[in-house]
Amino acid sequence: MKSPTPATQHPKNAQMNWPHTAWSTACSAQLQHRVWWSDRVLAPGNLAFAAALAQVHSHCVAFIDSGVAQCWPKLSSELMDAFAALQQTPMAIATTTAHAPTNNSLHHGADSVQTCNPVLSHVEIIPGGEACKDGLQFAQHVAKICFDHGVSRHGAVIAIGGGAVLDAVGFGAAIAHRGVRMIRVPTTTLAQDDSAMGVKCGVNMFGHKNALGCFATPWAVLCDEQFLSTLPLQHWLGGFSEAVKIALLKDAPLFEQLETCATHIVSRDMKVAAPILQRSAWLHREHIVNSGDPFEVGSTRPLDHGHWSAHRLEALSSFAVPHGQAVSIGIALDACLAVELNLLDQSVAARIIRLLQSLQLPVWHSLLESTQEIFHGLEQFRQHLGGNFAIPLLTAIGTSHEVTRISADDFRKAISMLRTLAVSTGI
Repeated sequence: MKSPTPATQHPKNAQMNWPHTAWSTACSAQLQHRVWWSDRVLAPGNLAFAAALAQVHSHCVAFIDSGVAQCWPKLSSELMDAFAALQQTPMAIATTTAHAPTNNSLHHGADSVQTCNPVLSHVEIIPGGEACKDGLQFAQHVAKICFDHGVSRHGAVIAIGGGAVLDAVGFGAAIAHRGVRMIRVPTTTLAQDDSAMGVKCGVNMFGHKNALGCFATPWAVLCDEQFLSTLPLQHWLGGFSEAVKIALLKDAPLFEQLETCATHIVSRDMKVAAPILQRSAWLHREHIVNSGDPFEVGSTRPLDHGHWSAHRLEALSSFAVPHGQAVSIGIALDACLAVELNLLDQSVAARIIRLLQSLQLPVWHSLLESTQEIFHGLEQFRQHLGGNFAIPLLTAIGTSHEVTRISADDFRKAISMLRTLAVSTGI
């Protein structure tokens, strides 16, 4: 009698009848998202700076946005002096937990005490804006600098600059040693009220915005309004498009405050603008921390309102249209789409467009005439979401509805409506 084939020598076409074994365990990693708002945050002896460096016990490196370095030529030496002060007089620092800001303030409460004594090994200036996100060059350079200067997972990479620099440097830090602690010092309105609060970083590739990247919770975020004082007006205003967006999605009173304060914002009245930026930052951060999906495993993207077309506009313009201005156009377009889909009253869309224009933000660009090219951005966004299309469109100021289908005809009509409203509400 012929012996059966041993289990390890199955005939090529034999039916496999393996037992089924499945392991499934829910697990979670505790991540702390810490943000400080402070004056002269990089000055020696600043307690927020020291608190951010708490528990960092290895070499650190820093990268400064070239535009920031030009406006603040002493920044590198100030940063080195701040580290030297920590080395000379190690301090016990109370770490803090931020409580919800009102429209006027942000409060902090002490949690625990840590001691910090990190060493700054290298400071470097890198190009600001989308140039640093053009491919992998600068992200790889950041990772290499970490190895060249002995930065371990117990050290930190500090990025000082606008959102693009935070993105590129953050990606480099995230891939070095599979994750080096990242400290963000955002220096633009857009970075302070939105991008620095996020847990994403990446670079542009293949003609796509943020095609390559990862999720990495910042070790600390340090916001200092003094950096906003030297911003060109275009970049100052650009960040308020994100404040408008988050107000439309989550905070109708904030939208009304923006309407009331638009003139003061344009004139750069920091007493009026700072609480609005902080409120926007808080709302963005709260969604990320408490939405239940910080790393975007699902398809829902409430914070991407106005962004699918904004990213497409940026790419089609070779990034001549800055992100904040592109988001403003995207918000206006999404408002018109909501009207076309019978979700939103046209008078509300007109009100949104009037606010954007009163903030001297654009609501129209000639590239919108290339309807098919812009509409292709929806397909790119669907791929970005992982195959399922879903974008949030407004039903009223403060509330939204997730839409899973937009036809080319709906889109063309929305473009036509936006063109008409942009002219009729122009101021």
